[in-house]
Amino acid sequence: MFRFRLQSVLDVRKILEDKVLLDFSEHQKVLKKEKERLLNIRQQKRDLIDELRDIQGKTVNVSEISSQSLSIQQCQKSEDLQTQRVREASDRADQKKEELLEAAKKRKAMEILKTHTFEKYLSENNLHERAAIDEMAIVRHKRGEEE
Repeated sequence: MFRFRLQSVLDVRKILEDKVLLDFSEHQKVLKKEKERLLNIRQQKRDLIDELRDIQGKTVNVSEISSQSLSIQQCQKSEDLQTQRVREASDRADQKKEELLEAAKKRKAMEILKTHTFEKYLSENNLHERAAIDEMAIVRHKRGEEE
């Protein structure tokens, strides 16, 4: 019966790969949320700019225009900050992707080793079976000659 002597190592590598995969998917979710926040901030800024354009040509207080302008500036600052967050989240997700690829590569190497070891086992087993069959044929042949 075939037993891969490094099965425990293979099992650990599979578990580590699964863990890294979970981490990667979590970082992907975070990145998606950060991108959605950035899109919302950009939409809010566009809406404020559109409101400011709508005010043009109308009689309005300077304070109202000033308030709109300040709101747009705050949105721009929020957008810049959120852009940085998206960049950082993207970097972390890329790092986790690299870790996942490395973990998958290590697991795959162990699986290839297991496959080669199993094929060698089968080959040796077949060789022993053929030798046993040959031995039985020789014994039968000698018995036939003796009788």
